[in-house]
Amino acid sequence: MTFRAKPVVKRAHRPAWEAQDRRNFYLNLGFGLIVLLAIIILAIAAGLSYYNDHLASVGSVDGQSISKDELRDRTKIESWRLDESERRVRTAVLAGHLTEAQGTAAQQTIDQQRQQIQDIALERIIDTKLQAKLATEEGVTAAPEDIDARLLVEATVPESRHVWVIEVEPQKDLGALAPTAAQKDAAKAKAESALNDIQGGKSWDDVAKTVSTDAATAPQSGDLGWLTADDNQTEENILRAAFAASANTPTAVVEGTDGTYRIARVSDIVPEAVDSDFQAKLQNDGIDLAAYRAVLTGDVIHEKLQAKVVADVTGPGPQRRVSEIYVSQAAPDLGADAIKVRHILYSPNGDPSTASEVTADDPAWDAAHQKALATYVRLKENPGLFDAIARAESDEGQANGPTGSGGKLPYFDSNSSVDADFLQAVTAPGLKDGDLLEPVRSAFGWHVIQVMNHPPDADWMAGLKARADKGEDFAILARDNSVASSAGSGGDLGWVAKGQLDDRLTDAIFATQIGKTSDVVTIADDGLYLFKVQAEETRTPEGRQLENLKSTAFARWYDAKKSAATITRDAPTTTTSATN
Repeated sequence: MTFRAKPVVKRAHRPAWEAQDRRNFYLNLGFGLIVLLAIIILAIAAGLSYYNDHLASVGSVDGQSISKDELRDRTKIESWRLDESERRVRTAVLAGHLTEAQGTAAQQTIDQQRQQIQDIALERIIDTKLQAKLATEEGVTAAPEDIDARLLVEATVPESRHVWVIEVEPQKDLGALAPTAAQKDAAKAKAESALNDIQGGKSWDDVAKTVSTDAATAPQSGDLGWLTADDNQTEENILRAAFAASANTPTAVVEGTDGTYRIARVSDIVPEAVDSDFQAKLQNDGIDLAAYRAVLTGDVIHEKLQAKVVADVTGPGPQRRVSEIYVSQAAPDLGADAIKVRHILYSPNGDPSTASEVTADDPAWDAAHQKALATYVRLKENPGLFDAIARAESDEGQANGPTGSGGKLPYFDSNSSVDADFLQAVTAPGLKDGDLLEPVRSAFGWHVIQVMNHPPDADWMAGLKARADKGEDFAILARDNSVASSAGSGGDLGWVAKGQLDDRLTDAIFATQIGKTSDVVTIADDGLYLFKVQAEETRTPEGRQLENLKSTAFARWYDAKKSAATITRDAPTTTTSATN
């Protein structure tokens, strides 16, 4: 038997350097993969960070997301607008067109808006997006020339005038709600005589100081300061006359909406001026002009949408002359001894804020007591004078004047936080509606107090309606029971158009027969209303009624649309700054 040897395959041996290269290759590959993975992780982290800082949602409107960048950009623009307002206020103060006090008040308003600037900016983005959607539905658009015009408005400082006014308020009998025809004629004649004196060469200052019945401005010769045509504090008829007058030429005698006769004079006029550097200031302050124009687009759409929506209510239509009684909603947890009163306060030296500093034996306390006793005696003889005396004599500032409270106070019960002696007097057992209390001393002075009513207010208002329906003077009932600012004028609201008030109030007014009272209307979280309809005419809204109508009619329409929209407001994960 023959044996063969099995062939042996000869294996090649790799050099040592080749094995080392392979190990290095795999090490490098692994290291590279690790580096790549790290880069991917960093990229993801950077992307998430960028998303969180720029693209994350801070809110939405019907599915349209609002990013942090949008909020940041809008906040920057709104902050710049406040900066521009602040610059204009400072300029006006330096030029003497605003007093230091007026400048400080304006600055405080700006500062308050700065504190809420992010919330303001977010809400304006929401409104811009929603109104753009509504504008499409209503066929409203903003053309480039509309944006140009709006930009011009923003760059324009409106005309301002230094206005002086002499006013003659008709006298009226104590307790009367309105002057007689003879008293009105006398006031008008007095104003016309003053105008003749000025035109005849007498000094405006001398006439104003001796004739004007406005105690606040007469000592300053009737100086109202610098006004613009849209000032809402000055009586609208005399304001319109002042802006139609030439410098240093007195106006004719003008009867105001409040029945007061006035003469105006303009001593200085600063014409409307366009800031030619407005766009340069925007760009120098880092505001993108295209972004600013986008914001103005939203402003234009708002104005056009408002004009279209309110067109139906701003034309000629039925209006009603209305008076009101309004009682604000009472606290929900009144005690069984709750009571509502009104008072007339006589403080030592006429100042309730310093009464606590006046010693008990100071004659000022007795002087205040004697005034209170005298008023108490007068009111025992004629209770109808209470409101008039409170508005004219009370040392409680908020009681005074035609729009004051007339001394009316909210409900008190034995748990109320109020002066102990005053509280003891008004919560004494057995007090009846209409009772007049002998003068009561508190830490603030001597009070003459009259009981108004006990809860519930719904029963009280129903009783007032019944009394009015039986023939009692509605104006007197309003004066003595309403807490609205119209109470001093017998609850007179003037002419009311559809769309001017809350729909529930408007419906009640226009459902009421002429010369009759409405049903009592209860508005949750507000109060109770009772109206008397004096007359109806077809009228066209104008002046401040028109401006108020535009604002309220659009607000009600838009609020309903906004309530129906799906809106989210998400708290940002990081603080959004206008400077980021």
